[in-house]
Amino acid sequence: MPGRRFWILAASLGLALTAYAADSVAPAPKGFTMPNIEADAFSNEEGGQVVVATNARLETKDSSISAKKIRYDTRTGVITAEGDVVYATRSLRIMGAKVRVDPQADTIDATAVRFGRSPVYFTAEELHVVKGDKTMKGVRMWNSEPDPLGMNLSINEAHYAEKEDWLTLRGTSPHLAGVPFFYLPYYGQEGYRDIPYDLYLNMSSQDAQGHYLRSTFLMRTSPSLWVGGLLDYYSKSGLLIGPALRFDNWNKPEEGTIWKGKFQAGYINDHGDLLVDDFGRTPGRSRSFALGEINGRTAQGLEVAGSIFAESDPGFIRDFRPNLLSQTGIPQANLEVSSPYAGGYLSASITAKADNFQDVVQKLPEVRFDLPQTALGTGGWMQRSFASLSYLSERPSAALPLPAFQTATLSADAWSTARLDAYYGISRPIIISDWLTFKPVAGVRTTDWTSGINNNGNAAKVIGQVGFDLEGLATGSWDLVADKWSIDGMRHSVRPILQYRAMPGADRQIGVVPMSERAVSSSVLEEVDLADRLDAASTTDTQVARFGIRNTLETRDAKYGTRELLSFDIYTDWRKGATDAQTGRSDLLWALKLNPAPWVSLGSSMSLPNGGGAPKESIQSLGFHSGDFWKTTISWVELRDITVARQLMWNSRVTLNSVYSLVANFNYDALAHQMSYEEIGIVQRIGNSWELEYAVEQRADPLSGSGHSLGFHLRATLFKF
Repeated sequence: MPGRRFWILAASLGLALTAYAADSVAPAPKGFTMPNIEADAFSNEEGGQVVVATNARLETKDSSISAKKIRYDTRTGVITAEGDVVYATRSLRIMGAKVRVDPQADTIDATAVRFGRSPVYFTAEELHVVKGDKTMKGVRMWNSEPDPLGMNLSINEAHYAEKEDWLTLRGTSPHLAGVPFFYLPYYGQEGYRDIPYDLYLNMSSQDAQGHYLRSTFLMRTSPSLWVGGLLDYYSKSGLLIGPALRFDNWNKPEEGTIWKGKFQAGYINDHGDLLVDDFGRTPGRSRSFALGEINGRTAQGLEVAGSIFAESDPGFIRDFRPNLLSQTGIPQANLEVSSPYAGGYLSASITAKADNFQDVVQKLPEVRFDLPQTALGTGGWMQRSFASLSYLSERPSAALPLPAFQTATLSADAWSTARLDAYYGISRPIIISDWLTFKPVAGVRTTDWTSGINNNGNAAKVIGQVGFDLEGLATGSWDLVADKWSIDGMRHSVRPILQYRAMPGADRQIGVVPMSERAVSSSVLEEVDLADRLDAASTTDTQVARFGIRNTLETRDAKYGTRELLSFDIYTDWRKGATDAQTGRSDLLWALKLNPAPWVSLGSSMSLPNGGGAPKESIQSLGFHSGDFWKTTISWVELRDITVARQLMWNSRVTLNSVYSLVANFNYDALAHQMSYEEIGIVQRIGNSWELEYAVEQRADPLSGSGHSLGFHLRATLFKF
């Protein structure tokens, strides 16, 4: 996609008009003198008060006018030029049939004008400038020289208000080969520095929904607000409609609270074939979704962050808007407000279910104070603490039915409780030498629940913590030079890490209190420090030791100073659990990144189970690139733990010239022995404003055998930023 952040029409028009703002004609002073005029012939009109020059050129301090005829009124200073007029200032040149300049009123009127520079030109029936504000009527923007059969944008009226730096366009319609194919009644933008409009189009075909055309559009209605909607047509399912909003005043700190937010939603009465969802249920005909987020910050440091994702059924995004999959998570609504307070941070948050099928632990609400690591006195000791009060609630769901719910939470049915959770700890970093740092740690965490699981009354848990962090550092340098690989010297750093915690009391109250904040990933290690643990109820290890080694190999780089050639990190834990079955070594995690040359990169990460065997998770990747000319990446992903998957993915893009690029993307499912996604296409750039992608696309769900689609794929991105 084009990297330059401007929409070519608004940018070019805004640039022309705002640049002209600096060259507005200043009011003529009293007693002004005759300007410098050169001409083939002179004559007088109206008793000698009007000077008429033919084939003339007039020059002032900041501008010049040449035309077949120039009339100069010595009484008012009004200049009227007709016939092949060229009016030029320091930053703008206008050609037209007639131009009238009134210095005292600070106005300019022109007809049949043309201005711009390659590759963008503008023509207009009328141009009016009044005290710096510009209005143009009958405007057309041309890509390259004006040509009725070429590509152009027609604008009924364009107006630029200099004081507000606000550009508005009314009645805009793009034309291709003289044929209009879209109409935008109105939009506005701040000067030419931002993008006023965004349009996304996508069309193809899939089994259940049929042929479809998806569209999302946003139109700027104020300096900070974009308003638009979703409009999709599916030949089998019907029409999908919904609103879309975007708000952003982040670049206007004078407005006080800075906000960023976006929202879109869709509704359809699905007439097509209804596919069962991930839980084996068939959705109803009325289907909908909502997706949004908001972030805000005041000058005093108060911050607001929230998000919402809701679906009427788990298959909505899959069936109608799969391009949103990367933006979605578990359906829920979240809102958090935080502010600096007493050297720390005071926050309040809410987490609520937004559907009836996913597993969500609700916080209704939670109030929390966090004191980050700060100095305790002058002896080098550090302190850290937090305290939170929350009301928690959870119930069985389609994602976590009752048998699994009992295993995960230890509760026989839905539960709710108020919880008070607090921690206080101290530490003292000690630098033993240049290559060794030692930090002893001690603390205590106290948690109280008004109701344990199965309504067994008030419960409390106190966990102590004693331990240390030990980190070493060894480095080595070599004057190795390999021009072929862009290597100019090498530096190797090794950081061995050892962390240990003893946590007496962690094995108490097991099976009495609910585990409300459980780890959601099996491919990462649990936090070591007691203060970083998600939930006191799920903390059952009385001893934890972590062993790790971090390796980094770097070379000098003329552009960036250093370039990382290799990084290799490896970690594993040993834990003393509440039972012998919970005692022992954890999985072994390692991650490798190798960049032997600027044009090649390799990556590898694995989660190896304790006791040997195949990796629980394995991700391997190999990438090649040549600046902005071409790039390709091959990845192999294997999952064997909670979700089983084996996928081979290949993504590539080659720039053929300044206009065309070739793209290809393939996903192969090794479990189903078939392709799950294939795309081959050409991306075409039109000027600096449009990017069209033509592609043949095939999607499939190999595991369920449903959701196949095959067809022509077109993405038209207009005025892309």
